[in-house]
Amino acid sequence: MADALAGVEQALVIGLGSSGRVAVQVLVDAGVSVIATDEREDAPGADAARDLGARVVVTADPTGLLEGVDLVVPSPGVPETSTVLQAAEERGVPVWSEPELGFRLFAPRVVGITGTNGKTTVTEMTTAMLARSGIVAISCGNIGHTFTAAARDATPDTVLVAELSSFQLRYAHELRPEVGILTNLAPDHLDWHGGMERYGAAKARLWQAQVDGDWAVVGAEDAAALALARAHAPAGLAYACGRSLAGADSDGPGCGIEVGVGVDRGRLVSTIPSARGTVVAVADLPVQAPHHLANLAAAASAALLLGAGVEPVGSAAQAFHPGRHRLELVAEVAGVRYVDDSKATNAHAAAAALGAYPSVVWIAGGLAKGVDLSVLAPSLGPVRHAVLIGAAAPALTDVCSDAGVPAEIADSMEAAVSAAAAVAQDGDVVLLAPACASFDMFSGYADRGDRFAAAARALAGEG
Repeated sequence: MADALAGVEQALVIGLGSSGRVAVQVLVDAGVSVIATDEREDAPGADAARDLGARVVVTADPTGLLEGVDLVVPSPGVPETSTVLQAAEERGVPVWSEPELGFRLFAPRVVGITGTNGKTTVTEMTTAMLARSGIVAISCGNIGHTFTAAARDATPDTVLVAELSSFQLRYAHELRPEVGILTNLAPDHLDWHGGMERYGAAKARLWQAQVDGDWAVVGAEDAAALALARAHAPAGLAYACGRSLAGADSDGPGCGIEVGVGVDRGRLVSTIPSARGTVVAVADLPVQAPHHLANLAAAASAALLLGAGVEPVGSAAQAFHPGRHRLELVAEVAGVRYVDDSKATNAHAAAAALGAYPSVVWIAGGLAKGVDLSVLAPSLGPVRHAVLIGAAAPALTDVCSDAGVPAEIADSMEAAVSAAAAVAQDGDVVLLAPACASFDMFSGYADRGDRFAAAARALAGEG
C-alpha cells in the first residue's frame, strides 16, 4: 500500500457517492490527507468522510482545491471535459478512477468487462460460470460492491469480475485484467467524453496494462469493437459470436475460429484449446435472442480461459436468467406480449432488442445523451407502430418518418402503454426499448421499467 501511494501526501476525492466514500476510507487508512468534495450539502458520504478526518468542501467546482494535491480521484459522474480534471492534467496531477485506486492498493485478480451494452449481464454470467467451477468469484464495479471494497476484502484466490464503465476506464493506468472483455462499441455518453473517438479510447484502456498470457475477448460481430481490439488489444485475442461462427468476415473468426466461443449448428461451442467442445445447446437456454447469445459467448470465453470447466459453464448458462428490465416479459394480454427492456438506454441496445422480435409496437424516448438517433432507422424493420415519450420524442418521430413507421407522441408512460395497446395485434410485442436515458421523466431506468410493467399489468387486470 505504501509503495502504491509513494509521494501522495494529499488527495482530492471528488464526489461522495459509493465510489467516493470507499476512496476516502482507503486513502485515510493509508495515511493520506484527504480533501473530499461534493455538490450537495447532504451528500450521503459527507458525514462519514468527516468522521474519518477528511476535510469536506461543498462546491460545484473544486478546481480551486488543487493546490498542494498529489492525486485526484473523481467519481464517474465527473466528465473528462470538466474544468477540474482539465486543470489537474495541465498541472501534472495524477487522476485515478476508483477502480485504479483499488487495483494499485490491493492488486487483485481481475476479469474486466466493458462495452456499450451487455456489461452487467456478462458480469453476472461470468461470475456464475466461475462459481459453478469452484472458482471464488465476486461481481463488483458498477454492480454490487465497489471495485475497491471488493479488492480490499478479496483473498489471493478470489477473482473480481468487474463491470467497468468508460468513465472508470478513462482514468485507469495500471489496472490489469487477466481477461478483458469488450462486448460491443456504439455511440454513447458522447456528452461526457466529448466525442466518439475519446469514448472508444477510454474503452481501449481496458487492455493497456495487460501482459503476455492475458486475454482480450471481443464481440466478433461488432465491427467497431473488432477494430478497436485489433488496434489496441494484446496478442491473446478471443472472439465471442452470438449468431453463427460461419457468419463472420474472412479475416475474423469463421467456422475455423482460432480461439473463442460462438454458435454453431444450434450449439454454443468452444474452440479454446484447453476447453474444446459443446458448451450448451441453444434450445436449452431460457433466452435465445442473438445479443443474449453474444453476451453468453463472451462470458463463457472468459470463464473457460480462466480454467472453468465446459460442463459447469454450460450448466450456469442454462440456469441464467437476465436481470430485471432486460427483455423481461411483464404481461400478456389478448395475444400481445409486453416486454420491458428499459435497460436499453442507447440506440445500440434498442436496435438489439428490436431484432429479437418479428412484429413490434415500440415505446421509446428520453434523453439522447448527445447521440444521433438516426442510426436506429435501419433497425426499425420489425416495428409496425411507435409510441414516443420524453425529450427525444421529436427526434425519434423524424427517425420513424424516414423509415416509414407510423408514430405518435405520449406525455406519460401510462398514456404510451394505452396507445400501444390500442394498435397492437395478436402476435405483436409491445416493447419498451427506449434508446435513451430516463432522467427527463423518471428517477432511473428501473423506475421507467416499473411504470411500464404496472401499466401493462393493469391492462391484464393484474394491477
